Amino acid sequence: MTTRAGAARVAGQLAPGPRGYPLLGVFPRARRNPIGFLLESARRYGDVVAMRFGTRQVYLLSHPADIKHVLQDNHRGYGKSAPAARIGPLFGESLTTVDGGDWLRQRRMMRPVFQPRSLGSLLPIIAEATSAMLDRWRRIAERSGVLDVMSEMSDLTRAIIVRGLFGRIDAARTRVVGQALERALEHADRQLWSPLGWLETPTPAHARFRQALRTVDDFVDDMIAETRGGRTPSDTLAAALMAARDAETGEQMSDRELHDELKALMVAGHTTTASALAWTWYVLSEHPAARQTLRRELATVLAGRAPDGDDLQALPYTRMLVDEVLRLYPPTWLTARTPLDEDRIRDYRIAPGAIVLLSPFVTHRHPEFWEAPDRFDPGRFTAARSEGRPRFAYFPFGGGPRSCIGSWLASVTMQLVVGTVASRFELALVPGSRVEMSPGLTLRPRPGLPMMLRG
Repeated sequence: MTTRAGAARVAGQLAPGPRGYPLLGVFPRARRNPIGFLLESARRYGDVVAMRFGTRQVYLLSHPADIKHVLQDNHRGYGKSAPAARIGPLFGESLTTVDGGDWLRQRRMMRPVFQPRSLGSLLPIIAEATSAMLDRWRRIAERSGVLDVMSEMSDLTRAIIVRGLFGRIDAARTRVVGQALERALEHADRQLWSPLGWLETPTPAHARFRQALRTVDDFVDDMIAETRGGRTPSDTLAAALMAARDAETGEQMSDRELHDELKALMVAGHTTTASALAWTWYVLSEHPAARQTLRRELATVLAGRAPDGDDLQALPYTRMLVDEVLRLYPPTWLTARTPLDEDRIRDYRIAPGAIVLLSPFVTHRHPEFWEAPDRFDPGRFTAARSEGRPRFAYFPFGGGPRSCIGSWLASVTMQLVVGTVASRFELALVPGSRVEMSPGLTLRPRPGLPMMLRG
């Protein structure tokens, strides 16, 4: 006897999933706790979950084979521009949001700039910015010894990316654009799960958001003009992107294209890395054995000096620690695609215009591929334990042709910062602090990360 659900599956109809409210679907439930809702939906209904967000049909995919299908095997059949509409003001018409020929052309021009051999000049910038932060921390340690590590990591990674993009910038100027970026990001996070987030509502908060974006836009335009005028160093990412040519057509980026890519790099280039670093210090404060293992490795290999790029191969535990933090707390915890034509995932029909959700947070906890998935265990990334694990069981930087173009730089930045800071300080969560996950554009600790410095 074939059940009704079984008949629907054979017929290629709707996958199982949670019921919602008329007109609103599951959105009211999802917005209260997006991470918990998606994780519970996957665990209850399986690897393909169907649900409605308002009038839109949505599918959550959590099996590596299905994620590989969307991101790699059939990547041309899926677009990003429609799901990315809400973040358009922050990312413009950049690699993050565009589709088709525009994306391919931009990626071809940018790919050589983001090869590891082309990014070596940024490693001293990471070292210098981290050293300057630690000098300031030493003075803080002599006083209260308490700081908000989330804020500290944001300041650090923003300083690194701004200097990498544009060279040395006046401190006051950097502070102004940094504050504007934070205001814009905070507003975007609030609106992301708002039922009216797509509306241009004329509220004071929205007016502040638009003003913050104007400050960022004006800064980027000024830096493009200075770079074109030869008033910035020639080894910056802005200069490299300005000189980049399409290998097939010989074309270069227009100022509008360059503006959007540089703004997107400023946003994504510091928010994701900052979130991951903040979670690293949280995890280490909660797991003393891991902290001691890390410090032993650093003491043995570095003998008191700061790490550089040549040391990374000799610091396997540092890398595995970073990988495990990115598994448990992937900064880009959710991404979305829209099928351009009808597709099929297993036996289910996915109609054009639907939204397909892919969540590293959910897939990184899939019990079929991760033993005790909620447990912190860097050792799961040893070669022996990684053997046979599907490629898309772990995708903190996406995958396929549209994988994060800055993934190498983000990973190296994390390893160098962790190695440098952990060699000098231990950080402990302030007693009584309650840290929760805030799923906005990135997965951040909320309300912050108050920690005590120990030399």
